[in-house]
Amino acid sequence: MPEHATEILRVDLLNHPAVKAWGEVQPGRLGPKSIEILQQHRKSAVYRLEGAGPGGSTIIAKRCQSATARIERAIYEQVLPCLPITAPQYYGFMEEDDKYCWLFLEDVGRQRFSPLIEEHRMLVGRWLALMHTSAARVAAKVRLPDRGPNHYLEHLQSAREAILYNLANPALTADDVALLETIVSQYNVLEWHWSELEKWCERMPPTLAHGDFRPKNIYLRADQASIGVFPLDWEMAGWGVPAADLAPARGLHSAHQVNLMVYGSIVRDHWPSLDIQTIQRLASVGTIFRRLAAISWESPVLTFDDCETLSEPLACLRVYQAELSEAIQLIPWAQ
Repeated sequence: MPEHATEILRVDLLNHPAVKAWGEVQPGRLGPKSIEILQQHRKSAVYRLEGAGPGGSTIIAKRCQSATARIERAIYEQVLPCLPITAPQYYGFMEEDDKYCWLFLEDVGRQRFSPLIEEHRMLVGRWLALMHTSAARVAAKVRLPDRGPNHYLEHLQSAREAILYNLANPALTADDVALLETIVSQYNVLEWHWSELEKWCERMPPTLAHGDFRPKNIYLRADQASIGVFPLDWEMAGWGVPAADLAPARGLHSAHQVNLMVYGSIVRDHWPSLDIQTIQRLASVGTIFRRLAAISWESPVLTFDDCETLSEPLACLRVYQAELSEAIQLIPWAQ
């Protein structure tokens, strides 16, 4: 969720779609003092409604596609309230039509988690450990999408298919083709060894996995006693081995964003077989999973035959391929 508003609206607020939707969820609430547009795309939008919540508080209104909205709704309604962790207050859900829904949440502030600050990494390590261990029983009762190894194998297969289909794209340079062929080669190796990745995943019990646990989705909020961690954007979440949550964010492959020592000290009370070496290996497996997902999300763009349009996605693919290669080397069978 963006930290800063792209635009602030102060007039004709009651006719805004977010305010109308909020009025359906909470009839009789006063209208907002202002609306900050945090994100506004064709398929999703996020607004900050100042003064529209209980006691004049600020709320976040998120419009997104129904499939992902229902995942988030299940987690905010049925899972997070049962866990011993900080989470934003959930205010409600509304179906706009058969394609889009609205979610309404507490505004948790503007301070982002920074993986460059050790205290932040320790806080996130503790929060994630408590979430993973306490959610194992609760989330098992909720219908959530699969986020186990098969989910990421599907990412591998779909991206490889898209890459092979578009190798003859005339907008690709010789260097671009070489990059894509390298990715396909790496994918073939990974698929050949996939059963070994699955065995690593079996060392960690399935639980709730956030699926997109990276700095832009994690907020911190301080009160008089402590600092709370508030991960948002649960649309990629599901049930499975949460290795991807332990992995570094994109572009941060040289340093972990989660303090794995703090994480391990907590999860071992529940899962004693997880020593620090196993947790570190699972973080490497998680890095592979995250890069497979990232490449899969970029690969449909390869159908475009415009060099300018392809420039940024190919730059991203170069980074992801390098990080994928580094992660593969950390798995024992690659050595």
